[in-house]
Amino acid sequence: MLIHNPIYQETMSVSELAFLKKKANKEEHAFQRILKMMLLGAVVISFAGAWKNIQKEGKVFNTETIFSWENYFITLIILSFIFWVAIRFSRSTELTKIKKDIRQKTKIVERVMITRKTFLPHNNTFHFYLNSLQKLSIQVEEQDFMTLSEGDEINIEYSQHAGIYFGYF
Repeated sequence: MLIHNPIYQETMSVSELAFLKKKANKEEHAFQRILKMMLLGAVVISFAGAWKNIQKEGKVFNTETIFSWENYFITLIILSFIFWVAIRFSRSTELTKIKKDIRQKTKIVERVMITRKTFLPHNNTFHFYLNSLQKLSIQVEEQDFMTLSEGDEINIEYSQHAGIYFGYF
C-alpha cells in the first residue's frame, strides 16, 4: 500500500528548537555516561582476563597463575576500541540527526487521515491511528477525540531528519 500524504516544510518555532536542543544535550550526556561505564567495565574485564597460567617444570599438571601486564593492556585496548566504536556508531545514528535538524531549523508538516479512534480506559487516554509512515498513532486531547471522526484529516508535525514528533493540529 503506497501512502502519498501531502507534506511541506516549515520553520521550527522557538519552543520546538529548544525542545530539540534539550533532547540533544540529554542524549549527549547519556552517551558520555554509557561510554564511561563501558570503559570502566573494560578495565574490570581486562583485569579478569590478564591472568595466565604458566607450566612449572617437572610435573604435568602443576601450573602457576600470574598477572600478565601484557595481557591486561592488550585486552584493555581491544575492549576500549570496541566499546568506543559501538558508542560512536549509535551516537552518529541518533544524535547526528537531531543536530542536523537543529542546524536546518525545518520541520515536516504532513496532512494525514484518521483511520481509527481508540480510547484506552486503563490509563484514560485517547488515540488516533493515522495513515502515515512516520507516525502510526498519536495521543490526542479528549475534545479532539470527540470532535473528529475516522476519515477526517489532521496535520502532524515532526523533525525532518530524526522524525521527532512535535504535535498535531
